[in-house]
Amino acid sequence: MGPSNQRLALPTLHGRFLEALAPAVVSHGDIERKPLEVDLENPLPPKLRVYIYNATYPPGGRTTGEHKIQLIVPGQNRGERGKFDSSGGRIPLLVGYRADMGIFMIWDAEIYVDFAYSRNVQVKPETVYEAFAQGIGRQRRNVRHQPAETVITADASHLRDAILERQQETLKRLLGTQ
Repeated sequence: MGPSNQRLALPTLHGRFLEALAPAVVSHGDIERKPLEVDLENPLPPKLRVYIYNATYPPGGRTTGEHKIQLIVPGQNRGERGKFDSSGGRIPLLVGYRADMGIFMIWDAEIYVDFAYSRNVQVKPETVYEAFAQGIGRQRRNVRHQPAETVITADASHLRDAILERQQETLKRLLGTQ
């Protein structure tokens, strides 16, 4: 795997996420463990549970340059179904990160319920490059058996805005006003 598909260790992924949100981070859990629990200042959501994955764009994918993450949650074994933990009033945040460009990708975690081990979730390359060029990017994406979602991409300086927008998009979906 070349440098363009660089995979960071979990503590480094968590560190990049926390650095991008500083100084809005009030506290956080152990960066060695997935998911990362993060408490944030207003107007950001006060309690997040962050599921962050290395985003890759392997050759021979369904669409050239398409970026993907593979959903596997702690304790999920091959052949088992997975779900994101929203207990304790924490909002699950599903994030991909492309290290060489410093771009975060945020999907609507709440529509990914009961998923297969290592399920792929994608975003188009144009959406990633839009964030690289302009700070933030957006893509409407159809998800089988679910309402369409908006994937939001952002560089580190726009991560706060992307998280706020992710919340607004999720709220619109829940209210049926998309």
